[in-house]
Amino acid sequence: MNSTDSTSYDVMVVGSGPAGSTTAKFLAREGFKVKILEAKSHVGLPVRCGEAIGKETINDILKIGVPKFAMRSEITGFRVYSPSLKVIDYKLPSGEGYVLDRRVFDKELLVGAIVEGADIELNTQVTNIKINKKTGVTIKANQRGKEITETAPVVVGADGIYSQVARDAGLAEPIEPIDLDTSIGYEMVGVDITEPTMLDLYMGNEVAPRGYVWIFPKGEHCANVGIGVGVGFAKKGVKEYLDDFIFNNPEGKRRFKKAKIIEERIGAIPVGGSLEKLATDRVLLVGDAARQVNPLTGGGIAYGMEAGKMISDTLVEAFEKSDLSESFLRKKYEKLWDNAYGKSFSMGSKARKILDILTDEQMENIIETFDGEDLTKAVRGRWNQIKLGAKLMKKDPTLLKLLREVLGN
Repeated sequence: MNSTDSTSYDVMVVGSGPAGSTTAKFLAREGFKVKILEAKSHVGLPVRCGEAIGKETINDILKIGVPKFAMRSEITGFRVYSPSLKVIDYKLPSGEGYVLDRRVFDKELLVGAIVEGADIELNTQVTNIKINKKTGVTIKANQRGKEITETAPVVVGADGIYSQVARDAGLAEPIEPIDLDTSIGYEMVGVDITEPTMLDLYMGNEVAPRGYVWIFPKGEHCANVGIGVGVGFAKKGVKEYLDDFIFNNPEGKRRFKKAKIIEERIGAIPVGGSLEKLATDRVLLVGDAARQVNPLTGGGIAYGMEAGKMISDTLVEAFEKSDLSESFLRKKYEKLWDNAYGKSFSMGSKARKILDILTDEQMENIIETFDGEDLTKAVRGRWNQIKLGAKLMKKDPTLLKLLREVLGN
């Protein structure tokens, strides 16, 4: 696609996080004139997550690799601990992924978009968009205290969980409390890390109700340590749960005896699955703005980046056909998304509903029954209900009953 007007833009991308920058990168590579509007004066800060990403997305699907200097650890597998510290220990033959430095990662993704030809305006907070189905989208923004106006045929909303673009385009949906997790995290130095290539996850209603504590290594002695807790499930503050694990839990006291906190993080995670509508006339959503977050794990970096490539593929065809209607954009983009993650997100939502009501005893039985491959398939939405039911029946018939109630069969 080649724009004929040297002063106008084909696409405005609101937000320069991983999803926004990846969208801009692939659009610019296709020849679109792209401008990113970023509310902050920088990218990559504040960090709000555990900084892990799957190897498949970055290497195989997007084929961009981890940007230079952004990788802190290569991950080969994971360990999941029950409330009594029974463990599933699983290593994947080809490796699992990476723990990143988001300060570097996000900026390098933005550099990649700019190198491909995209432009960016920092300190530009979008305050309103108006859609004219025939002529394009008008964007009002506050830029360093001054109101500015931008126009483009298409706008991509990559502006996070409380997206202004989604609200003004009529795509936003209320987030029910049960579909939201609150997360608190620390970056810590001096952590006892026996295997720097393994992710550790601690489960239990007293440890992290409807969630888990994570320890993601960033080298031999540094780690991201955090917790996600379902809204409405906590009996105390989320930070209290994390601090209790670190300072009072025997496992925490063992692993963090000499550790020091060098950074604190806080965030909100939408875990109710992606929005029903990902696009309307001349507007598409990506990343957290589209709630493209795994309902079971709370991970979202990879999904948003992959969706950015899907948007690029969608707009290539849309511009070729001169069809920027809701009908076409939804049909194309949502088909790509559903083919890739519709089933896995649906299964993940069902699995998360099981976690909502799981007792610690049932959790113990699951970890005794399942292996790492079972959990990997569950996260990816590829679990076999019949095989799963047979395993559960042998160990704990109450789990099979629970499974049938949640799945509706």
